[in-house]
Amino acid sequence: MVKVSGYLEKRGKGFVAVVEVPPAKRVAVGAKRLKKGLGTRDKHVAQARLLKALVELHARIEELCRRRPETDPMTAEALAYREHLQGVKSGGGVYAMSRLFDPDTGRDEDIEIEIAGDIIVDEIQSRGEAIQQEQGAARAKAFADMAFGRATPLLHHMETWLAEPGKRGTLRAPRTVREYRGMMETFRDWLAAEGHGSTVEAVSRKVAGEYVSRLLKDGLSPARIRDIASAFSTYWVWMERRGIAPDGSNPWRDQGVPKVRKREAFLIGEDADDDEPRPFNTEELVKLFEGVGDNAGLRDLMLLSLLSGLRINEACCLTVGQCAGSQFDVKGTKTKAARRRVPIHPDLTALVRRRSTDREPDEWLFPEAGEPDQDGKRGGNMSAAFYRLRLDVGVDDRPGGVGKSRVDFHSFRRWFITETILAGTPPHVVRQVVGHEQPKSDPTLGTYFKGEMTEAKRSCVGVVKLPAAVRKAYEAALAPMMSDPKTRASLLAQAEP
Repeated sequence: MVKVSGYLEKRGKGFVAVVEVPPAKRVAVGAKRLKKGLGTRDKHVAQARLLKALVELHARIEELCRRRPETDPMTAEALAYREHLQGVKSGGGVYAMSRLFDPDTGRDEDIEIEIAGDIIVDEIQSRGEAIQQEQGAARAKAFADMAFGRATPLLHHMETWLAEPGKRGTLRAPRTVREYRGMMETFRDWLAAEGHGSTVEAVSRKVAGEYVSRLLKDGLSPARIRDIASAFSTYWVWMERRGIAPDGSNPWRDQGVPKVRKREAFLIGEDADDDEPRPFNTEELVKLFEGVGDNAGLRDLMLLSLLSGLRINEACCLTVGQCAGSQFDVKGTKTKAARRRVPIHPDLTALVRRRSTDREPDEWLFPEAGEPDQDGKRGGNMSAAFYRLRLDVGVDDRPGGVGKSRVDFHSFRRWFITETILAGTPPHVVRQVVGHEQPKSDPTLGTYFKGEMTEAKRSCVGVVKLPAAVRKAYEAALAPMMSDPKTRASLLAQAEP
């Protein structure tokens, strides 16, 4: 039978179960002991509930350790010694409980004894010798380096960093957390493959530069490399703030591939805007609507984005209830400004009615998009379908035939914004329609103005005119649905105001 450690403790008028966290697991758990209330004031009832609570607390300890794969027992033990040693050096003191005889009371008493730094050093050296005998000199050296503060595992503090607010003071989205975690793990694997230590201290400016050069050689775009270097730099800045890494030790500062400025691009005979994303032109829109065929979901999604400026996930996440009346009630999550109401363009009225008829308010406007993914997004399937369509009809724009295309689904949104601006709509109105934040550089709009411009937004949407060739291509794609008399009569009835 496995013994479950822990004990019962009276707390106020009730009782709690208490488990001491083993020293080797305290860094991963973040506490020396865990407690769980037993929900009773009766000692006998508490004792009956104790075993189940202790089992749950031990399971919680193991789960927390599993979430921190970099924290193996030896690493956690070394870092616990390191914390104690730093406490002594900083004058904070490290204490331990000891049971000694008290002559005044005539019985043994629990008292706190301050531990000197020499004692901790001796313990580290003794433990290192034991590890050398059991696991070899390399493991013993790694233990000593971590315990004496000479080395910190690269990913040891990663989960804590990812769980805290980012640059803008908001918690990172789950998708961003997974992306950052993948970046760090890939970098750790590269360090090991190149013979570098997988520690914070091993990442010098030279090593960081080597990694950037490797990413360039592997064909990553300059923009992607800037994102990776920025993420790593943020991690190092956080460690500097927490005292984990020395001040000014960030090796990633200015490591990203710089953008080519317009004047420099002109001097070397290049167009600085060659790789900038752009809106679709009329010819490309015609190709897309002519080529979409019987994919009704994608056809309608393209038109809705083209005449509303909605992002693909915003459009896919619309429910029938959010399209009631004359506005899209967009529950955007990208920024606070993304939560907005967008007037429905007159050319979208029939589409919305057709997709809303005989549907419940909580049903999706675009059921073709499938169920939400682990981040609550529904645009993935439709984005993939559009990518295939775009390549099939030859709508692609890659300067030099390489890199990322300048046109994608977001180009519908770029087209909408471009048309509103060209029609003379004030930019601050366009921002409210498309869910962009007002600039902080303009205190009137960015700080003081908090109004809702319903009529101005309706005018903004209304000035966008669907090109005749695009309208013809869309209606031609819709024609197969009109061939059935019953469907045709239904659609015409729904289209009536």
